[in-house]
Amino acid sequence: MELRHLVMIREVARFGNLTKASEQLYLSQSALSHQLKEIENYFGTQIFIRQNKQMILTHTGKMILETGDRVLRQIEETKREIFNLNNKDAGEIRLSTECYTSYHWLSGFLADFKKSYPEVEVVINPDATYQSIKHLLENNIDIAIVEDDDHPKLNYTELFKDEFFAVVPPDHEWANLKWAEPAHFYEQDYIMYNIPKEQSTIYKFLFNEKSPKKVYKITLTEAILEMVKANLGVAVLPNWIIRPYIEEGSLVPVQITRKGIKRTWYAATLKNKDLPAYMTTFIKTLSKHLKKSEELSPLYLKQA
Repeated sequence: MELRHLVMIREVARFGNLTKASEQLYLSQSALSHQLKEIENYFGTQIFIRQNKQMILTHTGKMILETGDRVLRQIEETKREIFNLNNKDAGEIRLSTECYTSYHWLSGFLADFKKSYPEVEVVINPDATYQSIKHLLENNIDIAIVEDDDHPKLNYTELFKDEFFAVVPPDHEWANLKWAEPAHFYEQDYIMYNIPKEQSTIYKFLFNEKSPKKVYKITLTEAILEMVKANLGVAVLPNWIIRPYIEEGSLVPVQITRKGIKRTWYAATLKNKDLPAYMTTFIKTLSKHLKKSEELSPLYLKQA
């Protein structure tokens, strides 16, 4: 049996007619009938019932067709993957981050990258969010955007640095604070993303010794900021999210501790995995893009 036999079964089943199938396959009808006889002899069973010039699949014929379709799809997928590996400017990048908010700064970059590399498809895997390292090690994604650079099986490229600030409305009691210590948060209602508390580095830092009065868990960034505006609690967010609200005057940033809380973002990849050229370019270009944005858009604090 050869692959051409599987293609033949697929086309005859699709058209239900030898004449139309032979035209699609560029074969004579007699040649097609001969191939059909070969495959039926191979399996030792009838694949099609010939009835009034119609070709109707038998039960075993349906089984062979389903298997053949799977084989042909896998072969096409393998051919496509090999083509992508050999083509420096075409392929797929499976991406995820450790934090949903990271997708905010990714969106603008992805649009620009697509213009330069139209044959590279960037697929974001939201299911891997907060478990990016695990999915990367299992090769479910190609690049993980993460906050730490300490796993021995991964390579890291620094992307940019950001800083967390507490945000409050202008009439809040904290509005003129130079900075807030964790103890300041104990008597406040706290607004955070809808994730387990143990997965939030900021929550664990602020409430290591005592819990806040009340915790609101919210899915959307915009909803968190609107709740802060309404004076329903305080939130802690990175500078690049709160910047528009600070500039318009609807919210006030408060530095956390005298030194501030800064973090570094990295693009992580597997050490033992050869990356195609377009993927390496993606990481380098993303790093330049984010560092430039960081330099051009600092968040200036009001001095008390």
